[in-house]
Amino acid sequence: MTLIAADTQYLVVGLGVTGLSCVRYLSAQGKLCSVIDSRQTPPGLDTLRAEFPDIEVTLGGFDADVMIRADVLVMSPGVPLSTPAVQAALANGVRLSSDIELFCQAHQGRTVLITGSNAKSTVTSWVADVARHAGMSHVVGGNLGQPALTLLDQPVDLAILELSSFQLELVGPLRADVATVLNVSEDHQDRYPSFAAYQQTKQRIYFGCRHAVFNRDDPLTAPLLPSGVAQTSFGLGQPDLKQFGVLERDGEAWLARGQEAWLKASEVALPGRHNRNNALAVMALADVIGLDRDAIVASLRQFKGLPHRCEPVGSINGVQFVNDSKGTNVGATLAAVEGLGRDHPGRLILLLGGQGKGADFSPLRGPVAQLCKSSWVFGQDQAQIVAALAVGDQGGSVYCVETMEQALAGAEAESVAGDIVLLSPACASFDQFNDFQHRGDVFRSWVEARL
Repeated sequence: MTLIAADTQYLVVGLGVTGLSCVRYLSAQGKLCSVIDSRQTPPGLDTLRAEFPDIEVTLGGFDADVMIRADVLVMSPGVPLSTPAVQAALANGVRLSSDIELFCQAHQGRTVLITGSNAKSTVTSWVADVARHAGMSHVVGGNLGQPALTLLDQPVDLAILELSSFQLELVGPLRADVATVLNVSEDHQDRYPSFAAYQQTKQRIYFGCRHAVFNRDDPLTAPLLPSGVAQTSFGLGQPDLKQFGVLERDGEAWLARGQEAWLKASEVALPGRHNRNNALAVMALADVIGLDRDAIVASLRQFKGLPHRCEPVGSINGVQFVNDSKGTNVGATLAAVEGLGRDHPGRLILLLGGQGKGADFSPLRGPVAQLCKSSWVFGQDQAQIVAALAVGDQGGSVYCVETMEQALAGAEAESVAGDIVLLSPACASFDQFNDFQHRGDVFRSWVEARL
């Protein structure tokens, strides 16, 4: 572990909720810190000045001279490392840190770290639900819920952290007890120079871990680690000894560890093929960390999922409406379409669109053509999506509208009993909404007003 001198100067880069938690933590540890933010009035500024009136604050831009004078930059994940002032500081020997790295250095219990292009919030919350069933004291945070450093207020046996690629850019070896990359698909290509760079950033979660859990159906999740590190895999095929997968017994699919059948797949509370894979990831992570098998099975039977993640919100005249607003990239939408559409081919009406973040939408073409009755595309990057979907005469119709509400109206008009209207946008929401939660709330309100 790196030794930190008593007079080390920390500069918190980016305020907001996470930046404020960093200032509070560093100040409580007696560290010297200051703050810089590109905004004139960042969130949390009034609170910062009320609690820490003597802390130096630089606003309205990232000043390279200010950054170079620091010893350690405690970075917000929202600030790209490519920012010129950050690069100037790094060139002058200034070190990087983050709230995640500070948390992992201070936390005394066991740690599970979870990342992936999709499903990381669901799996993180699901592992926490297993811990609850097992009676183990735990906290959940990181990219989900509370900032990590606020979790140190309560000593617990287990910390379960969801980490984004932006957060992983800022860490060294985290030495997790268990770490996983659930899946890797194209995302945030407006931030990374290539898909390979994005995938390599995801791999950082494994650095220093004691046990790696990976998805054997997705080769990009396989850990690039020394041979001595313990590894466990999960996947939808038949598992090898001590691995997790699906067994066929008397015509039924069972979720299993090796040849041990733990639970009928039909008993998993969350529907869809993609959630069967999520359940296997939960089984592997929980088993490796030492949670009781009975607690794992109980959670698989009862966990109802999270808002905005393939969330059923109501049925109108026999048509089910499903909110997957959290599907902000192509991989997430593919998982939702294939997870629901395989059981209802030709009955799925897909709503998608928004800000594409530089993504390639062509991987949607085949599954959408095969499984969807129609697609309704809205928002800023609708032209790129329509061009990717509307190829040839195969598959359902593709309609282009301005807003999600217009897409909902069109989908309702063409649907019949037994259809599923799925909002899974494959895009960010900021062209028309505050965030993905706002988009999902508008979808839900539209449906509930007609129930």
